[in-house]
Amino acid sequence: MKIAVTGATGVLGQEAVEALVSAGHEVTGVTRRERGIPVVEGRGARAVVADVFDADSLTQAFEGHDVVVNTLAHVPIGMAAMRPLAWREDDKLHTDASVAISSAAAAMGVQRLIQESTVFMYPDNGSEWIGEDEPLSVRNQAFRPRVREMRSAVDFATGGRSSVILRLGQLFGRDPQTTHTLKATRSGDPILLGKPENYITLLHHRDAGRAFVAALGARSGFYNVGGEPITRGRWAKDLGTEAESKKSAKFYPEITQAVVGTRLEVQRRSLRVSSVRFMSETGWRPLIGPSTPGWSRM
Repeated sequence: MKIAVTGATGVLGQEAVEALVSAGHEVTGVTRRERGIPVVEGRGARAVVADVFDADSLTQAFEGHDVVVNTLAHVPIGMAAMRPLAWREDDKLHTDASVAISSAAAAMGVQRLIQESTVFMYPDNGSEWIGEDEPLSVRNQAFRPRVREMRSAVDFATGGRSSVILRLGQLFGRDPQTTHTLKATRSGDPILLGKPENYITLLHHRDAGRAFVAALGARSGFYNVGGEPITRGRWAKDLGTEAESKKSAKFYPEITQAVVGTRLEVQRRSLRVSSVRFMSETGWRPLIGPSTPGWSRM
């Protein structure tokens, strides 16, 4: 198939491009800047420069493609995420860019849209499992960009077209956020939110890239994509091991967590998310977990 990937120079986008190329597909990586061309080509895809906020610009990039994969995101690193303005770029990508992408894809006869989403839209569910039918907890204003993005993808699935929306677990691997977390772990600085007994559902970037390939064969709909959920206390130990530290990663004191703001509140939720539906339908399985030695260098 001929597949276009937006956000192709990001960590997630690069993994998607490489996995799709390895699976034998003809891939076009969309980049917003000329300097992104060698990044895309280095992953084995053809690069095209386009304005992701302009549907007319995107129609040229999507011409002749069967599938569009949208991986666009710009998440602030560390506690900088407490500043509302730090999310301005990410919000714009999930609202304006996502609408432009779905509109352009529909106009150019693209038959399938695969949209990156997140499990953090689910409510805290303690130790109970969370499936795709669990009602979302998105009343907070901070979720509006993600909700609009989701609606754009759903609206695309008309007239014989299909949308596959992947609610990805918390990503980890060779990315700035994880690097920041490991650095704080080595320094003994607090870095984790939530409680040790709360659950977290993780997803390595490599496995996320493979999930986009698997999604090509999935029916239109929503799917959770993550590894086996573990407690945040277990994640703290795994971070300590990967950081080659003598101690586990530290949690922020409760008094600090109480004032982290709406953007980071989701990091406190207990999310024991099941990916059984996606695994059963596509055969995808996570290959890299938080206990896999050297996962931060993969």
